[in-house]
Amino acid sequence: MHKFTQGLRCQDVSAGLRNLHPSDAVLAHLEETQRVGMASGVAALIRGRDVIDDAANLRAIVADQLDIPNVYFDAVVETLEEAGMVSDVVRNGRRITSFNESVPFYSDLYPRLGEVWQNAAPTELEQQTVLLVDELAKAPIARDEVVDRLGLDSAEFDTVLELTTQSQLVQLVSVGVDDVLYSPFLGFEQPGLIADLVRDHGSAELADAFETIRGEQGMPISRAGKVVSDAVSRGLLLAPSVKLEGGHSEAFATLPYTLDTQLLQGRKPVLDKALAVVACLRAGQHFGGYSNMSPGQLVYAIDKLLREGQIGAHSSSERQYRTLNRAGVIKFGEDRVPWGNGRGKWVVPTLIDTDDNREALRLARDLITHGESMSDRGTNHPEAAKLLDSNDPYSAPLRTVHLLRDKSRMKDKHWQAAFDKLMGHKH
Repeated sequence: MHKFTQGLRCQDVSAGLRNLHPSDAVLAHLEETQRVGMASGVAALIRGRDVIDDAANLRAIVADQLDIPNVYFDAVVETLEEAGMVSDVVRNGRRITSFNESVPFYSDLYPRLGEVWQNAAPTELEQQTVLLVDELAKAPIARDEVVDRLGLDSAEFDTVLELTTQSQLVQLVSVGVDDVLYSPFLGFEQPGLIADLVRDHGSAELADAFETIRGEQGMPISRAGKVVSDAVSRGLLLAPSVKLEGGHSEAFATLPYTLDTQLLQGRKPVLDKALAVVACLRAGQHFGGYSNMSPGQLVYAIDKLLREGQIGAHSSSERQYRTLNRAGVIKFGEDRVPWGNGRGKWVVPTLIDTDDNREALRLARDLITHGESMSDRGTNHPEAAKLLDSNDPYSAPLRTVHLLRDKSRMKDKHWQAAFDKLMGHKH
């Protein structure tokens, strides 16, 4: 396995391990993979920032947004230092207080992290987990064949399978007499293939559901129907989640079949930021009292950030833009309006102006506009900027798969024809 692939899959496995309890005993056997995967997430968050002069604030952000416990933070930064992506680390005692970053583009980032992972001598369990996730992200494999085809240790396989299914890194579907294994990264990295298979070989019900998502990227699954919810829970549709007022989470289904394969696989952190923006916009549109907004007016909010670099301050700015702040897209600038007018201190939501963030905003704009009428795209609607308001926790797509695991599913037979065809696409 190439170092690029090793680094990439450490990131993916780490994302799945976030679905396990932090004190789960099995995590002790995946320490190096988890550490390197966490490092990739932090690298994506800080890339383009140059100087991190408040590591304490970053420590809080990554704990909240990336589920990286405080006790891991220093080790994660040291991993990036080992990979040559962090320098001039300043410590107060043993606690890291600031450092400089020089995180490279993803084509170089993942090979460096893959080398760090190799040098750490990962356990057999780690190696087999990374290999299984990588191969099942390419094509499904019958459960009875997977050990021999991938050269896995049969004595370890039950442990590997239990770990990967519990963390939602691997899913199982019954196709005829076979139990078939696949990774949700198959659907995440090859959405066009999945969409085409459903259209050509799935039931009319499945095909109609996927066409619905083609027409409105980021549709709330509670309004899209059971078929879409089932596809999300199986990891075949990308669906970031936002916890809404009242405590329940809403997932927003996307089918980014027009995007470049490299973005879907090798630059997932950029896509994840784009999906955070889409989820915030759709949450505001459908659950924030702005349901009459058109796609063109939604795009206004993104264009305002890209064009002006900030959104006007108001009394709830810090609370409402917290999600995108945690995702590393927005920072809170100082309000320049003088105090003394009785309004108190406000903050100005300001774009963290990096190449990744600008690309993420443009991707979010493209996802929203694709398949939707844009006849009023130029409409100037100040209220649209408020659609990025969200103070609730955001969950990446693999976390959404886990959140929906206990939801009732459609029977596997609804997917059988599509998976039968997919089995013929094995690499």
